[in-house]
Amino acid sequence: MATSNSQRFLQGQHATDDRNLALKLFWGVVLEAFRAKTVFWDNTGNVIAFKNISEGKSWSFPIIGDDPTPTYHTPGVELLGQDVSMDEGTITIDDILVSHYDVPLDQIVMSHFDVIQPFARKLGRSLAIDLDKKLASIGISAARTAAVSGIHSGGQVVERVNGTSVETAYAVSSTGAANFRADLSEMAQLFDEDNVPEDGRFAFITPYIRRVLQFDTNFFDKDLTAVPVDLHRRILGILEGFLLIPTNHLPITTITGTGFSKYNVDGAHAGAEGEPVCLCLCGAQEGSAGIGFVQASGIVPHMEQDERRNTTFMKAQMYGGAGVLAPWCAGEIRVDNS
Repeated sequence: MATSNSQRFLQGQHATDDRNLALKLFWGVVLEAFRAKTVFWDNTGNVIAFKNISEGKSWSFPIIGDDPTPTYHTPGVELLGQDVSMDEGTITIDDILVSHYDVPLDQIVMSHFDVIQPFARKLGRSLAIDLDKKLASIGISAARTAAVSGIHSGGQVVERVNGTSVETAYAVSSTGAANFRADLSEMAQLFDEDNVPEDGRFAFITPYIRRVLQFDTNFFDKDLTAVPVDLHRRILGILEGFLLIPTNHLPITTITGTGFSKYNVDGAHAGAEGEPVCLCLCGAQEGSAGIGFVQASGIVPHMEQDERRNTTFMKAQMYGGAGVLAPWCAGEIRVDNS
């Protein structure tokens, strides 16, 4: 019988390794897990002003003041240009953010299950969660930013004063759902009055608020566009012009010890500001966004065999930083105890 001349094409240019071109799953698994977990990073084109740099430590985004007021013109009179107020928002890169494992060879060999892919997913998820929490904190800080004369009127805040808890302010009932909808409607009004574009508005809500909204009996009929709404499958759509996105990453406690003070925020119910239940963001597609992000390198997964130590080292890292940019494009709905 003749021997089959099968083509071992996966060796590529590596004559001694017939698996040289085989699919390397680690990279893809890390990125897939990251993208599946994040809710803010996937919206960089909608709510985050983004800049990729190859050198330097920061980037300055322009912040242009209010639109000029048109005036009537008499032909023959020279137009000299109207005054414009400008400022800049400087976003600085943080240190390298990295998650990593070092897995001993004997543990991999003796294990009766695959550990590389689960660890890869954990690396991607950990980066996504940490980054989302930082971006949410920046968003809340943007909403709490005071006005700058001649430039902007500050962030948008809707506060429901309640001395007990969020659960009392927004009860799991039709009353609680109506309370939240009223507050979100007020937020939409604040955005409208500040000439924030109606397109591309996002409302990031806590899991508790998602639970409350199931008691809004009108939610299936009003403000419904092409986005499906099915509370049985926990799918939410557009409410008061905002696309609802549930997240567990809002700073609902006092956040400190982040490594960079810009990410610290007081989100406690009994704190100085109150507890956020919703973060509203928009504006990046119009050239303004509440959050700015500067990146030196995106998600970079890496895995290698350490022959001197008989371990498999794996990591996932990114190098960038966020900061407050255009406060009028950020809004917070919160509950305060006084």
